[in-house]
Amino acid sequence: MAIHIRVDTSDVMRALRRLAKEDAPIVTAYALTKTAQDIKAEEITVMKRVFDRPSRFTLNALYMSPAKKNNLVASVYFKEGFGSIPAWRYLGPQVEGGGRQHKAHEKRLIRAGHMKPDEYAVPGRGARLDQYGNLSGSTIERILSQVQAAEQMAGYQANATNSRRSKAKRKSGRYFVLRGNVAPGIYLREKLNTIVPVIMFVKAPRYKKRFPFYETAQSVFRQKFVGHARDGFARFVTSRMKKAA
Repeated sequence: MAIHIRVDTSDVMRALRRLAKEDAPIVTAYALTKTAQDIKAEEITVMKRVFDRPSRFTLNALYMSPAKKNNLVASVYFKEGFGSIPAWRYLGPQVEGGGRQHKAHEKRLIRAGHMKPDEYAVPGRGARLDQYGNLSGSTIERILSQVQAAEQMAGYQANATNSRRSKAKRKSGRYFVLRGNVAPGIYLREKLNTIVPVIMFVKAPRYKKRFPFYETAQSVFRQKFVGHARDGFARFVTSRMKKAA
């Protein structure tokens, strides 16, 4: 004996087509956005591990752009307008290796004729560094002012002069540029017979790849995307089906 059952599947097929057309983009956008959030968080964790005392400036260098159902792209990238310095300019060499571009104060030293175009400025042994291992911005500005490399803006010249006010600011020491029989750089005369190197002029530094940015993103994507897609399906599709039932 054979039993034959005929079922009208047109309603089911229409529901499945609607799922593919309406729900799939929502689920995909959700999964992409959640995965991008995970990638950004893991990139920050990696920066804390591979860099020595990374500053808040460095740890905030990444931006996450969410996906939308009509634009299924979620992005994690380096901020462009990151203060006066695009984040990629100084983190790019750490990601891909190679040389770096000149920083703003290095360009000013080159324009003033103190540094050669193929030289870079690095802290000397007499430099007083902040908690992140860098010269503070105020210290750099004071140094540039005393070596006549400060910027002139809106008619105001920030370079030190022989005025009483400028002399008062130099009571803690005098910065000056030395070249010749000593390592080129900017030195600080603290006392009559005490001179210490604060900024040294060196040839172009070459950076080894330290920050596995792309590898981290790929690893997190492989680990997280499918799980987020399942969660999205349960949140936006299954839950609605249960309510409808």
